[in-house]
Amino acid sequence: MKANCFGISSVHSVHWPQMFVGYSRAAGMWQRILVLLCMWSAFLVCRSRGQQINIGAFFYDDELELEKEFMTVVNAINGPESEQTVRFYPLIKRLKPEDGSVALQEQACDLIDNGVAAIFGPSSKAASDIVALVCNSTGIPHIEFDISDEGIQAEKPNHQLTLNLYPAQAILSKAYADIVQNFGWRKFTIVYDADDAKAAARLQDLLQLREVHNDVVRVRKFQKDDDFRVMWKSIRGERRVVLDCEPSMLVDLLNSSTEFGLTGQYNHIFLTNLETYTDHLEELAADNETFAVNMTAARLLVTPDPPPYSLPYGYVTQRDSIVYESNDPPRTLLHDLIHDALQLFAQSWRNASFFYPDRMAVPRITCDFAASGGRTWAMGRYLARLMKGTSGVNNTNFRTSILQFDDDGQRITFNIEVYDPLDGIGMAIWDPRGQITQLNVDVKVQKKMIYRVATRIGPPYFSYNDTARELNLTGNALYQGYAVDLIDAIARYVGFEYEFVPVADQQYGKLDKETKQWNGIIGEIINNDAHMGICDLTITQARKTAVDFTVPFMQLGVSILAYKSPHVEKTLNAYLDPFGGKVWIWILISVLVMTILKTIVARISKMDWENPHPCNRDPEVLENQWHIHNTGWLTVASIMTAGCDILPRSPQVRMFEATWWIFAIIIANSYTANLAAFLTSSNMKGSITNLKDLSGQKKVKFGTIYGGSTYNLLAESNETVYRLAFNLMNNDDPSAYTKDNLEGVDRVRKNRGDYMFLMETTTLEYHREQNCDLRSVGEKFGEKHYAIAVPFGAEYRSNLSVAILKLSERGELYDLKQKWWKNPNASCFEEPDPDATPDMTFGELRGIFYTLYAGILIAFLIGITEFLLYVQQVALEERLSFKEAFKKEIRFVLCVWNNRKPIVAGTPLSSVRTTPRRSLDKSLDRTPKSSRRVVIGRSSEEMREMAQGSGSSSGSNNAGREQKEARV
Repeated sequence: MKANCFGISSVHSVHWPQMFVGYSRAAGMWQRILVLLCMWSAFLVCRSRGQQINIGAFFYDDELELEKEFMTVVNAINGPESEQTVRFYPLIKRLKPEDGSVALQEQACDLIDNGVAAIFGPSSKAASDIVALVCNSTGIPHIEFDISDEGIQAEKPNHQLTLNLYPAQAILSKAYADIVQNFGWRKFTIVYDADDAKAAARLQDLLQLREVHNDVVRVRKFQKDDDFRVMWKSIRGERRVVLDCEPSMLVDLLNSSTEFGLTGQYNHIFLTNLETYTDHLEELAADNETFAVNMTAARLLVTPDPPPYSLPYGYVTQRDSIVYESNDPPRTLLHDLIHDALQLFAQSWRNASFFYPDRMAVPRITCDFAASGGRTWAMGRYLARLMKGTSGVNNTNFRTSILQFDDDGQRITFNIEVYDPLDGIGMAIWDPRGQITQLNVDVKVQKKMIYRVATRIGPPYFSYNDTARELNLTGNALYQGYAVDLIDAIARYVGFEYEFVPVADQQYGKLDKETKQWNGIIGEIINNDAHMGICDLTITQARKTAVDFTVPFMQLGVSILAYKSPHVEKTLNAYLDPFGGKVWIWILISVLVMTILKTIVARISKMDWENPHPCNRDPEVLENQWHIHNTGWLTVASIMTAGCDILPRSPQVRMFEATWWIFAIIIANSYTANLAAFLTSSNMKGSITNLKDLSGQKKVKFGTIYGGSTYNLLAESNETVYRLAFNLMNNDDPSAYTKDNLEGVDRVRKNRGDYMFLMETTTLEYHREQNCDLRSVGEKFGEKHYAIAVPFGAEYRSNLSVAILKLSERGELYDLKQKWWKNPNASCFEEPDPDATPDMTFGELRGIFYTLYAGILIAFLIGITEFLLYVQQVALEERLSFKEAFKKEIRFVLCVWNNRKPIVAGTPLSSVRTTPRRSLDKSLDRTPKSSRRVVIGRSSEEMREMAQGSGSSSGSNNAGREQKEARV
């Protein structure tokens, strides 16, 4: 028995019996068929195991690490030899820097002549696209892994078989613009290498902003051999820089910017090169103590778990939020793109082999044959379409996450990771939709620092503590005020240390139009001399272009500060103030004249003479009730709006009285209407109630802080009233402007009503609390907000804003304002609300009460005098002592329940003057004149005895009178 090359043994028999000859022939035929089938199967198995696919690649002599990566990935794709079904065999062509397009064409044609199924490379060092043209003409797929010139639209048909795994420049430019916008930068400078022909395309979206905002977006270019300090000096003071350069130049560029303050703390530099991580930036930060710039960079997002055969990612790698250092050669972006390029081709080859296994053989094609119109490899174009249609989403074979191409072979989907190049920790991820997702990364530990807080002297926000000065204290203990307490509360909440830095010029911050420089607090922040600024600093549009602000800690407006005359105690005759002295004199004269004239008119009127005894139709005399007493009483009662029982009868007297009533009503109502106003001094406020009234007169001057937020509000507004007020202030001589609020307050107090000051309502309230001679005029206008100013992009801005919101929710901001605004020692007179009905106090009306008391006292004195005279008369008539008579009379007076007063003989006529006239006449007729007397203080028994004793005499008198009347 003997075996062949396939391991199939053959049996040769020569001594078989003849009886088995037929059987042997049949068996031999079947045996030969079986041997042929085994040989064919073995051939197919050997062919399938040994299928070799040539792939070509270009690398320069200094790209040995990339070549090593290429070989490593190919071996990883091939796998163990015992498991290989398809084996990719790399054909490497090494290039020299001086090789031009002719050399590249020859090398590419040589690879195609050797039957390669695809060509990878070369890198961006190649100055020609000849490889892409050769592949396109022969039907061989061409895969690039480095940045390339995307070319113009007319050249794209010649690159149909070319794919580039490097992110497309247009999409990358959009990503950079989105990231810068997410930073919140409003003003920045773009710096890039003028020798880099692809930099303009990579930054085109950012460069377009310069065309729209030339004053806030600046562009600077540099070249490799330039003195970089000249460029940095031209943008001195810039805090936000977009820097695009090769990693090899980065350290030199940053070192040269140190002396111009660009690497100072809380400046921000954004590095756009996707391979920034390959430089030793951590060494730069360690060697330079002043290197405290906030630096962020962009890189292509890769899968967190690299393949086991790959090298570490850069000099540092991050796993589970822990940074590891590595001394191995750095792994660049091109390493990952080569890996993904080979995986993409291998995946597409397997897919094509599954559907078209008999068409995957690569034909022998020469460049000359293809150029002369010969047949190209059809499956090459099919492979290119498969690769363009590949999606790398959720595919662990690719290192650079999602992987998609457009019809021109440009990569349009990828993720950009924003990270800190000093420690390699990622902070955010940009996706093709333009969304930026922040990563939850613990804050890295930084060296201890003290925040510098710029401010200005101006109570109640910031002022010197006199007690601390006497004790020679230093530091923050030297200051006091609302801003001091607010920063202290925020620092305790956030957890940082600080020191106050009062600005030398005591300015808030104004832009000099000639020098383009800011002064005051804003200038300190821009020049890196302070980390934040706080005082009564208003948020304005101009300031927002230079610095950033936290959420407001106080809301306010603008109002008018005016002088308030000291409160004067009302005099006793204050109730007479509604009318002048002459008016009161004329009123008294009118009362006297009207009394006399009314008496005369009534006396010449026939109708006002009446019968005193209506029952007697033939009276002896007529009486006129309008004597001086009655007319005087009616005149005064009319003007005092009181009633009277006696009324005129004749038309002329009634006309006379009606005219007087009209006069009395007008006088009384005018007095009532003006009394409250005069007693509360509400009419002494003047006619200025708002800014419109203030602008419509020229007697009272007014002004504000020059260059402050109120000044800008009036200067930049299109409102007619605002513009008019601004023009009036500009035309005043001497100038109506002041350098600060204190000067304005002093000017208002010194001018005593001839000058008013426009200022923020919160500061106005404070000075009004401290000075009783100041008041506010009108409603507030021009809503404003106070906030803390910080540099653009400062990371601590959000922490400050959160702290302010927390303090507001807890009511601590309100407590701070009450603490520094309210003056517990002030005893200012509280003015009544001019819009409300004034409440008159006793002090304002005490004159009226005193007049009432004086009138009552005089009336009592007259009554007591008359009573004493009456008691004296009673004592003489009854032969009693004055004391006994006084006791009897006063006892009757005190019996207030006894309202009847009997009339007896001997009663003085003066005692019955209050008796009605008709009843008095009847009593007089019944009582003899010699015995008429009103008995006061008699008991009932005495009265009865006196009545019996006088009965007989009265009867005889009556009889005699009747006889006399009969004779008449």
